Amino acid sequence: MAMDYELIVSRINYASLFAFVFFLFFAWFYIFYFIIACIPVKLLPDSDKHAKFAVLIPARNESKVIKGILDCFLKMDYPREFFEVFVIVETSEDPTVQIVEDAGFKVVIRKDLEGKRTKGYALDEAYKSIKESGEHFDAYMVFDADNIVKPDYLRHMNNCYQEGYQVSVGYRNFTNANKNWLCACSAVLFAYINQFTSRGRSLLFKKATLTGTGYYIAGEILDNEGGWIWNGMTEDVQLTTYCYYHNVKMHYYPHAMYYDEQSEKFSITRKQHCRWVWGYFADRKQFKKKENVYETKNKFVRFLSLFEYNVSIIPFIVITVVFLLCFIASFILMIIAAVNLYENIGFVIARTIFQFFILRFVFMFASAFTLGIDNKNLKFGFFRCLSVVLTYILFFGSFVVGFLDGLFHKSARTNWKKIEHTGVVTNNDAIKVENAKKR
Repeated sequence: MAMDYELIVSRINYASLFAFVFFLFFAWFYIFYFIIACIPVKLLPDSDKHAKFAVLIPARNESKVIKGILDCFLKMDYPREFFEVFVIVETSEDPTVQIVEDAGFKVVIRKDLEGKRTKGYALDEAYKSIKESGEHFDAYMVFDADNIVKPDYLRHMNNCYQEGYQVSVGYRNFTNANKNWLCACSAVLFAYINQFTSRGRSLLFKKATLTGTGYYIAGEILDNEGGWIWNGMTEDVQLTTYCYYHNVKMHYYPHAMYYDEQSEKFSITRKQHCRWVWGYFADRKQFKKKENVYETKNKFVRFLSLFEYNVSIIPFIVITVVFLLCFIASFILMIIAAVNLYENIGFVIARTIFQFFILRFVFMFASAFTLGIDNKNLKFGFFRCLSVVLTYILFFGSFVVGFLDGLFHKSARTNWKKIEHTGVVTNNDAIKVENAKKR
């Protein structure tokens, strides 16, 4: 029986249309996010009150890079009596200890390491050590050892705290976004999370997306939970989940900026993406418990926020997977048509090219729009922007590789592995922050 090429093509078209309609129906919030991304975030007034911050920096064997962030806090334009820096290490033999003590900050040496090597456990041990010492802090702020922080960061975060936000996160910029193509694509991904997801969530629902560092959490939350209970492979995802389900008032505040180092090698990026993918889909039931839920003024907005969070990236995954399968099916059909000398093969080829284009378009649009909104911070040249837009889809291949790695190698998704930092800064703005004279 002869193959009905046009019928198969029509079925592929229906599948693509279904994916598109599904995306529009379940991802209505993306439309609002793109609109909101064009609206400047209001600058909060400087408060005459000062919250006391505990800055927690997990820094196992980070002696190569720790000095940079310590210098940043020595230059902070926030009263010194209202913040303290605690650097968390695993042994007193770590060279990091001496560097921290020379800077005049405090060291927390971990004691309970058996089966507790993740960042969340380190933060929990530091919190409990601080509480045992009798010190009181209004909020706890998290940074990584390789971060560089602008001198006004604590001041901006204090303004957020005084506005009643229990969790607030600043703008994550990068020390090495221009280093290579991989760093540039990573920067665009986080710029998207910053300027679309977090900005939209913040304005619509008083929520945000936490991505590892640069945020504070009110001490009352830790006190209510009895410690830092978010200790999985992706503690930031767990904490974000907790904030949604416990109606924690969150704020994304791009006027507060810090810099982070992106991995420059695909092997390291693959490990990170494996951890992120499997951490995102890990069971988070324990963080959805109904104890310690904070008051809400609008139950409908709370309902919408939970809907948005639970749906989240699923529409994007569905439309991408369906478009990819449609392209593969079209490509196979094109090969079969060529082998069988199908008289209307031009039609099949055209449909294959179209399927490839709509698959690429999803990633091209997201990256191009992100660069259009946020390149003032990323500061990529024209050819760097063009290369990212044209190849952004390839960058997301690392998530697929990471997923498969975790699927076939359980240890890849359950064992925490330290990411080595170089401390090399190529971002001119970050260099200025590093070299700024102490006020």
